Amino acid sequence: MRTYKILVADDSNIEAERIRRSLESLPGAEVTVVEDGTGAVRASKSTRFDLVLCDFEMPGLNGLQVVRFLRSTWSRLELPILMLTVRDDVQTKVLSLRQGANDYVTKPVEPEELLARVQAQLDLKVAVEENIKARMQILEARKLETIGRLAAGLAHELNTPAQFAADNLVFLEKVFNGSSELLARTRDEVAALSPEEHPWAREFLDFWRDKHLSYLLGEAPKALQESLSGVLRMSRIVKELKEFAGLSEKPWGLSDLNRALENTIAVSRQLWSSVAEVSFDLDPALPQISCDVAALKQAFFHILISAVEGTAASASNPPRAIIRLVIKSVRSEAGVEIRFHTANCGLTISPQMFDALAATEPTGVGLGHGLAVAHSVVVGQHRGQLSCESPVGLGTTFLVRLPEGLSGTVSRLTEAALAR
Repeated sequence: MRTYKILVADDSNIEAERIRRSLESLPGAEVTVVEDGTGAVRASKSTRFDLVLCDFEMPGLNGLQVVRFLRSTWSRLELPILMLTVRDDVQTKVLSLRQGANDYVTKPVEPEELLARVQAQLDLKVAVEENIKARMQILEARKLETIGRLAAGLAHELNTPAQFAADNLVFLEKVFNGSSELLARTRDEVAALSPEEHPWAREFLDFWRDKHLSYLLGEAPKALQESLSGVLRMSRIVKELKEFAGLSEKPWGLSDLNRALENTIAVSRQLWSSVAEVSFDLDPALPQISCDVAALKQAFFHILISAVEGTAASASNPPRAIIRLVIKSVRSEAGVEIRFHTANCGLTISPQMFDALAATEPTGVGLGHGLAVAHSVVVGQHRGQLSCESPVGLGTTFLVRLPEGLSGTVSRLTEAALAR
């Protein structure tokens, strides 16, 4: 059940108590009462409220001043405000609404009217949040699809020249090995000739020495082999990128999550290799599950980056400490479990860490919209579970649970939403 944090600012203790009792009858309501406008401003700085009820006339800061202060941070859709007033004239009501109040309630309040107006504002706020969250998920999905298509196209374009380069290097290596053997035999034969009978032999040996041909013939094969290894590594990275960004006409199907994890690590290595060491503890008997593997790889990517960057940014983590991340997969009763565990100092866990609307960290810190995307994929799209545990002194673990027998129904619904 969702909880609603409600702030009541009223200098009348009797009226404030009546309002508090009425509001606490709402399911999930957590009511905070302050006695003046200054208290309301102070409370709003430390707590994110879902609704504010503010008295029009209070000592210190009056109701209109409180509304103007709150509206400098939150809009009407983000934070509904109900003005409480004993005045019943039109001018007061219009002034309250123009200053930023969503609605007003005349005092002394009637419990039924109060609850109806409060519930209406809370329902509207929830509907707006759900709409924003859905739009963010659709925009993120479209962005990822675009990036995936660009990456797949780039990987395809790079794969052909990489293959040409590898084939040519293999050919050159064979040619050079044969040529170097011929040159070495020629030198040995020339060195055995008498310089008096064959004057050109000395010139040949001097040329060999001046051009350092012995050194070149010894080092050139090493250079060719290093170049070939580099090109083959580039080719493997391109293949990993193409697999990671691969777009299928039917994305939902049986997939190997162990391979998905390996693919994600291979593609993202450049982003964390300077600060972290990643190792695997993958169950070889892990069953294939029905899923949208491209979406899950995006979720794994965001969890990985969040675990690494969040730990690196932690105030309790020693500077320049190498983060040791272990990725473990095991079979569970309901399906599969995947753990991303860092043995370093833990993260600060927030109840809103998976909420896209509350993710305010700047790009690069890790615990921002990336975890909201991962939560949307794991929980919303695949009906799984995503949680984070960070016991003191025991590091941090992101736990992903996915059901084994999920059908593609959710994916088709997502596709339909994107089509709209």
